[in-house]
Amino acid sequence: MVFTPDFQITAALTKCLMDIEASRQAVSSLPITVPVLTSLRESTRLISTHYSTQIEGNRLTQEQVEDVLYGGTFPNRERDEKEVKNYYQALDYLDALIKTKTRQITEPDIPADVNIVVAKS
Repeated sequence: MVFTPDFQITAALTKCLMDIEASRQAVSSLPITVPVLTSLRESTRLISTHYSTQIEGNRLTQEQVEDVLYGGTFPNRERDEKEVKNYYQALDYLDALIKTKTRQITEPDIPADVNIVVAKS
């Protein structure tokens, strides 16, 4: 049986696809400098820290997460602050492992004082 998709390439769809391609071309021709890459990496880490800890119940906003990581504090949010700092520190640790390891990161690479639950398969 041959898959036969049920759609039509309309003028509107063609225009959207052409707009996407034009945008892709514009972005791919931009110079990406070290400061831009550094900024993108830091933004990504801040967003990741916020959403990953929020999934676990952290009540800090994205802006508050950034404030905490740069030294700010929020009354009655000590647990949330500690969680954010620890998560961010874990990202730093993983980056360092990635830069120094030539093999896979394994359970023994995790420091003994880190409280991590390892799922058994």
